[in-house]
Amino acid sequence: MINSNLNILTFLLTTLFYYLSLKPKLSYDDMIDSKKYQNYSSNNKLYLAVYFFLILLVQFIVNAYMITQTCGGSVTQNMGASGRLALIPWSLIFGSIIAVLVIYPGFKSAFSDVIGYYYVSSSANKLLVELLVNTHANDELNEESTSSNNPNPIKTDQSGGGTEEKKQLEQAADMIVKICGNASLLINQIVPSNFVEFWSMLNPLMKPQYQDDKTSEAQEKRNALFELVVTRDNVGEAMWYIYTGLLISCIVQMKISTRGCTIDPDQMAKNYQNYVTEQEAANKKQKQATSTVYTITN
Repeated sequence: MINSNLNILTFLLTTLFYYLSLKPKLSYDDMIDSKKYQNYSSNNKLYLAVYFFLILLVQFIVNAYMITQTCGGSVTQNMGASGRLALIPWSLIFGSIIAVLVIYPGFKSAFSDVIGYYYVSSSANKLLVELLVNTHANDELNEESTSSNNPNPIKTDQSGGGTEEKKQLEQAADMIVKICGNASLLINQIVPSNFVEFWSMLNPLMKPQYQDDKTSEAQEKRNALFELVVTRDNVGEAMWYIYTGLLISCIVQMKISTRGCTIDPDQMAKNYQNYVTEQEAANKKQKQATSTVYTITN
């Protein structure tokens, strides 16, 4: 049972190793600095290529071991078949998935909007509720609708400026939460590439202490939100790799179990010689057992 699932287990461990140790971590500073982002992008593609090479190498070794266990012979003799089973499906299918996600990262949303969202939803909901204003818009709207003389009063602050625009922004933030039902749904609208734009768009809807990006409080919330966005994106990417890898692993397992064993003449001669040697040893042992004479004495 362990041998039959060995290629699945090794693939999952390789993928886990990539996301925990190899994949570069994207930060907000990388997004706003073109040189840093270019450096991150180069490193990310480099380590992605390393991950792909590790997948091919590990699967090649595992396939050789599994074929050897099934058909006999040595690992060296089964390298040809192992190479075909590792190189062809993993390069064509898995390599194509990697290329598609690099060229069209929007495809990650197929999993990031579901599994990735579920993974970060609790933290995102807590963070966005703390970040956005909440003014109980329904109560304020009712108060405005029951005002006696002016149905659309324009309030002024102490400096003489109007506060109606501010109130509308506060109400919009509150309505976002009410319409969505859960503030964490907003996280599905944000990806690393549009985070800077989205953060600027949300700025007027934030609580006053978070509207100035230069404060440590605002930077802490911004970095925390960006980390959640990157995590959701990585989960979507990882699920594409995992589902594709599991599919290929099952195909390879089926191929190994149904392909039959092709043994070269030298291996056949060696197997026959081993069989003859074992038979001679068994016959000799049996002959010794039957030729033994037992004497009974009083």
